[in-house]
Amino acid sequence: MNMFEIIAMALMGSTLLMSMLFIVDQIRLRKLQQKIIQQETLMSTFKTDIQALFTGAVGEDNRIYMLEKKARRIIERQEQFENSKHAERPYEQAIRMVQKGSSVKDLMAVCNLSQGEADLIMMLHSNSGSNNDGRANDFTLQ
Repeated sequence: MNMFEIIAMALMGSTLLMSMLFIVDQIRLRKLQQKIIQQETLMSTFKTDIQALFTGAVGEDNRIYMLEKKARRIIERQEQFENSKHAERPYEQAIRMVQKGSSVKDLMAVCNLSQGEADLIMMLHSNSGSNNDGRANDFTLQ
């Protein structure tokens, strides 16, 4: 074997080794490209999921806002109802006073009623609904 043959065999051996390394690198490159594609697909899925979560969160935020608004309206109605109940109490007290025989002036003083309110309550709820002669009281409003 002469020098030329040795160099030729060495070149062939290194060419074969380089070809094998090139093939191995190509296989690794394809695997890495597949992993990149998988990661991009996974990232796209995550992005879609996050967008859906944000959209859902905005929807829930709107829902919570509407529920809070509804609760405030219910509380306001309850307060109005309670206030109206308290507003009726002077009339209830005046009716009880009339049934116990109080005068119009007593109603006006104790219940803070106007003359017309006191007269009306007296007319509607007075126990003495008839005169001495048995006829019903005839109240006329002027």
